[in-house]
Amino acid sequence: MFDIVDTEGAKLIFSRLDGLKTASIGVFIDAGARFEDTLPKGTAHFLEHMVFKGSKKYSYKAIKREIEGRGGLLNGYTSQESTAYYSQCLSKNVYKNMDILLDMAIFPSLDAKEMEKERNVILEEAKMHNDLPSVRAAVLLDKLLWQGHPLGEEVIGYSDTIMKIKREDLDRFKRKFYVPGNIAVVCVADCNRDRIVNEVKHKLGSINAGAPLKARPPSPLTKVKVSVERREINQAHICIGFRGPSYRSKDRFIEELLHIILGANMSSRLFEEVREKRGLCYDISTEVRKFKDSGAFCIHAGLNVNNIAIALKNIFKQLNIIKAREVPNSELERARDYMLGQVAMGIEKPEGKMFYLADSYLALKKIYTENEIKSMVEKINAEDIMLLARRMFDLKKACISCVYGGRKDAEKEIKDLMSRESIL
Repeated sequence: MFDIVDTEGAKLIFSRLDGLKTASIGVFIDAGARFEDTLPKGTAHFLEHMVFKGSKKYSYKAIKREIEGRGGLLNGYTSQESTAYYSQCLSKNVYKNMDILLDMAIFPSLDAKEMEKERNVILEEAKMHNDLPSVRAAVLLDKLLWQGHPLGEEVIGYSDTIMKIKREDLDRFKRKFYVPGNIAVVCVADCNRDRIVNEVKHKLGSINAGAPLKARPPSPLTKVKVSVERREINQAHICIGFRGPSYRSKDRFIEELLHIILGANMSSRLFEEVREKRGLCYDISTEVRKFKDSGAFCIHAGLNVNNIAIALKNIFKQLNIIKAREVPNSELERARDYMLGQVAMGIEKPEGKMFYLADSYLALKKIYTENEIKSMVEKINAEDIMLLARRMFDLKKACISCVYGGRKDAEKEIKDLMSRESIL
């Protein structure tokens, strides 16, 4: 069970779990990298880093000492559509941790000297991501899926844009988006709800509610797109992407079942056909990406560069099969069980429940109970899955990225394959 309480324009989502020795709390901002507009790319992520460097009430050393020094965990993230600051702690420390998180997020010091040091940290983080070929392949895929749109740009930014970010940029983003109307505070704990409500009201009472978010939707895909990059590596990392349902689409649970059937685990069709039967790769998996007005279904495989064409053919074969034939009832039932099992196991943990409550509210402004999710998932039939697969897996609009090593011309091989009518 949970309550949603209005607190000075922000929402407190509170779930009391009696007898729990640990608590999970978070401050979630309904704005991320896609809202940077004219600001340098990476501003939202840079601000997230700086929030941990001290606030009006707490130095950065005090923040770590009071949370991690008392047995807690502290972290944060920036995505395209949200930013978060969260903590796991002992139940007895929940009020102190809440005070710290709110002070960090609402009153960050944004110290100029600390900012220059953190700039170097972020540049190293960007290099680390760029050095990972699987991550780089995913970055190239995003640029194809959402070409010319903020969703296709890297959340962390780029070396040249990170160097351009000024303190005024961070402050401008914070004043525009870190406002009560865009904030959801989530608390999963055995504690006094009214005390948490008062804490949130006290921190947020001095700032304006803010204006509604506005975002430009991406244009539809119209053709096959391919992007490759050659590296000094021993593998090829391939990503295949298709536009999919948004968070707010009625098809989002159908897509989740399709993801489970095709590539979410070792029982999936792609794992069985491409790895187990043919030994073409060590890793192959699918991923669902969802935003408020768009989404994507992505496939990733790491393999020998000489196996690119044969792997793609077998992947496309499985996509065509699921478009042509209804999923057997036994396979559909296993997918339902897996999905509902993952939901149940996630929300049984305080941290998992915190993220579920936050993600649901920010995306939908509504939180479905476990029973409501079960009811919706159980209504999905094999025809629903086949029809969504037909709409989504249009090979004439597929996006393919590849980061690989060796002398082979992977780009030509992929483009030649995608030009064949028999494939499309």
